[in-house]
Amino acid sequence: MVQINLNLVFTIINLLILYLLMKKFLFGPIMRVMDERKAMIEQQFQTAKETEDKANELRQHYEDALKSAKEESYQIVEQARQEAKLQSDRSAREAEERTETMLASAREDIRSERENAMRQMQSEIGKLAMEAAAKIMESESGAEKDLALYDQFIKKAGDPDDNSGR
Repeated sequence: MVQINLNLVFTIINLLILYLLMKKFLFGPIMRVMDERKAMIEQQFQTAKETEDKANELRQHYEDALKSAKEESYQIVEQARQEAKLQSDRSAREAEERTETMLASAREDIRSERENAMRQMQSEIGKLAMEAAAKIMESESGAEKDLALYDQFIKKAGDPDDNSGR
């Protein structure tokens, strides 16, 4: 049969006491420290995740702001182009209108000058014709005399076919 030795019982009791003491003074504090460290690590992971989420949110905000700024700058450039085109068209229209006005004015001046010149020529021709008629009446009539008067009249009035004087 199995005999239980007293030493063996004391050794088992000593081991149980040693286990209980180690559990209370060694394993308990070590487990508590390990649980605290685990909680601290989990908290750090949570903080890191929150920080990363905030960073992603800020990055998204800045990307949206940058996109908005690009769109706004594109709109400003496009608006400036449209305004420049409108200004250019307006300037061209105004220049064309001024040119048309100047041409109309010049045509009117030319017409007026032509009418004045025609009136003056008619007046001069009338005077020359009167002078010629007066000279014919004063002097005796003859073919040579008439031809001389005609030549004198042509010299004063100017020959329309003669382009040398113009």
